[in-house]
Amino acid sequence: MINIHTGGRWKGTVAELVEHMRPLFLHLIPIASRHNIRVAVVTFSCQTDRIREVLEMSFPELAELIPIRGCDKTWRYEGSGMRMGKQQHIASVVEELMARPAFGVVDIGKVTTLLIDDDPRNIRICLKDGVRAVWFNPLEPDRLPDNILLLK
Repeated sequence: MINIHTGGRWKGTVAELVEHMRPLFLHLIPIASRHNIRVAVVTFSCQTDRIREVLEMSFPELAELIPIRGCDKTWRYEGSGMRMGKQQHIASVVEELMARPAFGVVDIGKVTTLLIDDDPRNIRICLKDGVRAVWFNPLEPDRLPDNILLLK
């Protein structure tokens, strides 16, 4: 969602990081929410508190509805699904969404889940596991909506 890689070591302020939010996601996430599409952040960063603050500044009305899974050791996936890539992050988010009635989620599965990621390796792992995925090309960010629409 941001236009830089922090390497999980952002030293600047949250406000400075918010300046790196991609306009596409500032537009796309509220639209998804209005259409009852749940959004989550799955990351290898351990700075999930910073991510939460960026979401709160970027989407004040939506941030609390966006689960975050990072490498911060605040969660554990107990299921039997694939653990490679971001798969266990995604599975843990699904468990949370299904367990919290306030989210209004009735059924989530691999065919109703979509990973948007700029790392082709994460995309390949997701697709291998039967989860839908779209590569976000940082050099052509405006192509993402068209690539999402191409999914069957």
